[in-house]
Amino acid sequence: MDSKSTFSHQDDVPKLPLPKLQDTFYNYLASVRPFVNDEQYAQTEALVNEFGKPGGIAEELQQYIAEKAKSSDNWVTDWWTDYIYLKNRNSVIFNSSGCIMAGYEWVTTEDEYIDLAAKIALKIVDYYWLIYTQTLPPENFGGRWQCMKQKLYMFGGGRIPKHGIDVFDWQNLGDDISRHIIISHNNRFFAIESIKDNKVITFTEMRMQIKRLIEMSAEVSEPVGILTAAERDRWADVLELLLKDPQNEQSWRTIHRGITVLSLERNLPEIPVSPDHPDYADEQFTIFVAGSLHAYGSKYSAANRWNDKCIANYLGRYGYFGLLGEHSNIDGSPLFLYNSYVEQQISKVKTDDEPPREYLDEVSAPLKIEWNLSEELRYHIQQTAETIDKSVDSLLTRGMIFSDYGKEFIKSQKMSPDSFIQTALQLIYYKLAGQLGSQYESCALRHFVHGRTETIRSATIKSKILCEIWTNPHATDSEKRAAFADATKLHNKIAREAYVGQGWDRHMFGLKIAALEKGLPEPELFRDYAYKKLNQYEVSTSQMTCGKSSNGAFAPSCHHGYGISYSIQPHQLNFSCTSFVSCPTTDSKLFLDKVREFFREYRDMAERLAEANE
Repeated sequence: MDSKSTFSHQDDVPKLPLPKLQDTFYNYLASVRPFVNDEQYAQTEALVNEFGKPGGIAEELQQYIAEKAKSSDNWVTDWWTDYIYLKNRNSVIFNSSGCIMAGYEWVTTEDEYIDLAAKIALKIVDYYWLIYTQTLPPENFGGRWQCMKQKLYMFGGGRIPKHGIDVFDWQNLGDDISRHIIISHNNRFFAIESIKDNKVITFTEMRMQIKRLIEMSAEVSEPVGILTAAERDRWADVLELLLKDPQNEQSWRTIHRGITVLSLERNLPEIPVSPDHPDYADEQFTIFVAGSLHAYGSKYSAANRWNDKCIANYLGRYGYFGLLGEHSNIDGSPLFLYNSYVEQQISKVKTDDEPPREYLDEVSAPLKIEWNLSEELRYHIQQTAETIDKSVDSLLTRGMIFSDYGKEFIKSQKMSPDSFIQTALQLIYYKLAGQLGSQYESCALRHFVHGRTETIRSATIKSKILCEIWTNPHATDSEKRAAFADATKLHNKIAREAYVGQGWDRHMFGLKIAALEKGLPEPELFRDYAYKKLNQYEVSTSQMTCGKSSNGAFAPSCHHGYGISYSIQPHQLNFSCTSFVSCPTTDSKLFLDKVREFFREYRDMAERLAEANE
């Protein structure tokens, strides 16, 4: 196999290691310590010691996992996929899906919008074709070859609702390839043949097809796509009913087997302030981020998406674009790279590639996907739309662009930019809530075979000390700066350990699932207050850095928590924050206001210290 072939270095990707029990228990107790008093800590420590005693249950479960690690490519991935995602019965929208906004190109006319849509569609198909012709270069970061298996999950299949546990159906190498992309507009879905004679079609042909389908869907259709946002058992029932009709079965399969879906979302709210308003940039970014996450419900463009697809691409009316990723079988890293490819390549599309006139005259119209809808199906569509609209209304989503400084300033402080932001978020939450927050940060493990993610535990004993010092009115600038630096160093150390497969979260999860699979009672350690506390994330975070306009968004992981995404640019920091309207103690806008306030406070402190040292 060519060494530059997409999957040529799969054999060079190592297996995920299985941490030692005592290392995991040590790291777990270190994460517990900032959140409990002495009495509670002693109780948790006793449970850990009992669970992990020589010849005890933990050693039995560890051996079970070790045997699984020998016989499988990755000892945790199938458990993680099934128990965290495919068994989850909630709607995918706010539970297993998150958006990544790749870029922004201001469009003001119909022609500009169609041009941009055609360029994006072509680059999506290009990326798919690179994977299935195995010409996408294998990825290597920091000298580590990345597992490319998740690339195969991105296109040509998706999640299928079933009772109890969903099925993820994907297109393997050697399977019949998909040759059509699905493009939706005004709730109407169309199939466009995009690969002909083993070549991606031209810009002119794609543009012609998109212009036609927009004309063919001038009126808003019934929102069939909203069904993919229903709770999974309900969607399983409705899909079974839907597929009884041969036309519907063919339509569903056309979408399911399509390369992916590109949703043209021109039906969105107006930016609420004028361009000369001081909050215009944040209000505009908020529209982009919220639209990316949920398309503002069924009254706007939410039914224009097909959420079972691993990737639901979108193009907003203002020219922002990106994807909503269904998380069950794929993580952020491959999606970032795909998004970046599309963003970087659209400017390279040849727009003067017009084929011969006789060829264009023979191009058939886009295939309009038709549905036969009974009254019962229409009832389910209406009920799902109402449920989703309530969910959208329950979520306060805000965006913020901080342009005072970015990565370069943070590096001048001799700190990791990611650790700087993670530590800042911990402190800001403490200032607002008066207590430390359990904080989640995702760590990609694609440098292991079939690697998914590990949790970086940002809340530490050092960040607790920082919070106490920073909120002490008598603390000096030097004391604050030293405490902040100490917290970032410990975060960076924990992040590096997670990156090499030595975090404790997935190992503890594996021990819990191993007990379940062996038919053993759930170990008492997993019913302990501390374990439950640590796994209820008040601050759920992820870095989503692509291009300059990039960011992402996802819902909080608990009712009283925040979902925070950020993009680190050289001289700018982009943020999104979500919270639930019904929670009286959280407010996304207030949180982001405090983020801006703190970043400026830190800069002022750093300048004072620099002047004092001159």
